[in-house]
Amino acid sequence: MKIKLNGLLYVIIVFIAIYTDALFAQTSKSDPKDNQGWFGAKLKLDLPSGWETNFDFQTRFINNLQLYNGSYSSVGVTKKINNTIELQSDYRLALVQKGTYHRISLGGEATKEIEHFKLGLRLLIQNQLQDFDDELKANQKDGYWRVRFETNYAPSDRIDLYISTEPIMKFGGTRSMDNWRNTAGIKVKVANRTKLNLFYIYRLDYAKATYDRLFQVIGANIEYSLKLKKGHS
Repeated sequence: MKIKLNGLLYVIIVFIAIYTDALFAQTSKSDPKDNQGWFGAKLKLDLPSGWETNFDFQTRFINNLQLYNGSYSSVGVTKKINNTIELQSDYRLALVQKGTYHRISLGGEATKEIEHFKLGLRLLIQNQLQDFDDELKANQKDGYWRVRFETNYAPSDRIDLYISTEPIMKFGGTRSMDNWRNTAGIKVKVANRTKLNLFYIYRLDYAKATYDRLFQVIGANIEYSLKLKKGHS
């Protein structure tokens, strides 16, 4: 057990060291780069008949992790159609510096397992509404569609490595490509039904009309899963 804990500590230290090797200033046209930290917790309930629901809470820090940007709370539901395809939907509430955002997502994911590897292709359609406190401002509505390709590799029952790439497009935007998210992470089983998810995101952002931005994100999530059995009548 001591060896496993030391190994996990080593992974965490290396993960943080790689990310903090280079720090950038707050995003602007002259220096469009920023480092961020996303930290949260997730509860996943495995329900009978192929249903699943999950609850997420995440806090985010921006400006080289010096400024608390706000919180993101979401609830999602998935339905497994067969061994390959599942349908997905979720609602997210963001309480951040710029205001309050409501986002609804609908889509699906297809997966294929090949020995220790799991390949996934996900398509989502999203609608986001920004609520302004100022009554003179009209609410902002934006629509997005995103496609994610992900590869998972599980060298053991306790460790899951994954990488993904995901272009995110905006309907009716100045540019069709809003941002592109590339992610690498590791999930480590730290207790019964509990995993620690450490991840790094390299996100290219094209939302600005006059310049592009780069966001690098280090993140950590605690994920707890619980399987609920069908009751007996």
